[in-house]
Amino acid sequence: MSAPTIAREHIDQDAQKVIRHLVRNGYQAYLVGGCVRDLLLARTPKDFDVATDATPAEIRDLFRNCRIIGRRFRLAHIVFGRKIIETATFRANPRPASLDGTTAGSGKASAEDDEAESDAATDGSGSRGAESDVYLYRDNVFGTAEEDARRRDFTINGLFYDLESGRVIDYVGGLDDLAQQHLRTIGDPNLRFREDPVRMLRAVKFAARLGFDVEDETYRAMTAHHAEIQKSPAPRVLEEIYRLLRGGAASESMVLLRETGLLQFLLPEVSQLLRLHPTALDPYLALLDERVQVGDVPSNAALLSILCAPPLAATFDDATAPRDVLSFVDGVITPLCLRLRVARRDTERLRQTLVAQRRIAQARKRGGRLPAGLLGRDYGNEALGLHALFYRAMRMADGISSEISALEVQAWPLPQPLWLGDDDVVPASHGRAASSDSGRSYRSTQRAKSRDGRGPADDDADEPREASREEQSSEAGTSQESSHADEDAAIAAYTAALQRSQDFDFEDDE
Repeated sequence: MSAPTIAREHIDQDAQKVIRHLVRNGYQAYLVGGCVRDLLLARTPKDFDVATDATPAEIRDLFRNCRIIGRRFRLAHIVFGRKIIETATFRANPRPASLDGTTAGSGKASAEDDEAESDAATDGSGSRGAESDVYLYRDNVFGTAEEDARRRDFTINGLFYDLESGRVIDYVGGLDDLAQQHLRTIGDPNLRFREDPVRMLRAVKFAARLGFDVEDETYRAMTAHHAEIQKSPAPRVLEEIYRLLRGGAASESMVLLRETGLLQFLLPEVSQLLRLHPTALDPYLALLDERVQVGDVPSNAALLSILCAPPLAATFDDATAPRDVLSFVDGVITPLCLRLRVARRDTERLRQTLVAQRRIAQARKRGGRLPAGLLGRDYGNEALGLHALFYRAMRMADGISSEISALEVQAWPLPQPLWLGDDDVVPASHGRAASSDSGRSYRSTQRAKSRDGRGPADDDADEPREASREEQSSEAGTSQESSHADEDAAIAAYTAALQRSQDFDFEDDE
């Protein structure tokens, strides 16, 4: 099926190079998936993916700048500087015909897939259950372009674009669903969600982000099989949760997670909170979406903080923060971090960000300077941004408008603007430098400059607005110094314990 031609200038030049090189060497190669969908919807694709009949080994032989990744699903990453063109071999359905009533792919599995299947059979995550267990433990059976389209998750993601002929290839009815703004699985949704339950989270993400309606049969299958999400590897689930929150439609995503029953299995603490207080997270998620829509890229620590926002709110005001902030924070975040197997580096950053909030509140209220140690920390950036978001959310919960709360934040005697992300990922619209190719962060190369581009930092700029405030009460000053010393000691003790820990990070399996 053909469709209006996509303007060539909207297609990434490096993706075009990859496709042309594959075609010149006798292979089929198309743009595929989300980039085709977004171009047809007049949206800017986040990235450009390529599908081809060349195997991963053959792709690697053609491109010197190629590396192969993945075990359950082998992919070629073709690297252009800091950009990656993900290139996948056409796959077929690996499922035996007896399980789904369709013909399994006739293509052969890769050698790496045989190894991955053997590993899956021996580790805890890959143990085979009863015959009714339809979870896919391997997905490296090569096939044709049509077979590849039919094994994808949703019709709107099963479209190919032929660069040479300038036409959209549609084997699955994706063009019709795009026109009608419907989200529909390819094939029986009851089977597709059981063989990979993470697809239910992807359904939530696409429906919320694109503003599409989930087709009735697909929606019923999500509500019927929501408990299957517990079978999915925790790192994959966590990555999808991050994407839901970071996609600019966190509020709508949370609504869909609750409606489909997924939230009670993903985040039981959040589900219980929202049963008692249905609107508790609304201002936090609305402000998160607002930040994303202006180009902010929230860190994982910031996203986890927002998920735990209501019980953590006390730590964002020095008047209500418990004295032993670290123990309080651990009591709130530990159950969630353990269940989702949050990476140790993100858990550490989350704790540090939250422990810093009392000192930020003190500087905000009293017009004093922030501790130099905080400004120099790699988590200082999102600690400030998170403080602004929590402040605005709590003000909005008290009936203050979003506009007024934003003006109040702008008047703070703190470095502006206030971001939720770290300095390696910078909204281009605000002109801040991104990290260099050497991997050095903005903070390490531009520490002398202020966030708003005023040039080298000046000692006077950080002076308290009322120089005599610290002298007004020597007793209060002594108390504040003692409080800061306690917090510094707590952070130092925690960091030392962390370095001695034998825990390890969990990485995504794909």
